[in-house]
Amino acid sequence: MTDLISIAFRAMGWLLLVLGAALGIVAPAPVTTALWTAASRAFLRGGDGAMVSRLLSATKFGPRIRRRLNRPAPRRLGGVCEA
Repeated sequence: MTDLISIAFRAMGWLLLVLGAALGIVAPAPVTTALWTAASRAFLRGGDGAMVSRLLSATKFGPRIRRRLNRPAPRRLGGVCEA
């Protein structure tokens, strides 16, 4: 079961990575960076640290992805447990 979950996260990471590359042709850099940051998070959840390090070592987008990964998660409003 754990292997299926990690495979699903890695597949999601590849999908986001390819989508970011395709949109990078016509979309501005912040869109590509957001997609590749999401891909990095998916690879992290899938246990593929080597792929994350490859993404972070990219010359142009690596520092941008690293900054977005280090940001705290946004607060969610309207949850059941929030007072």
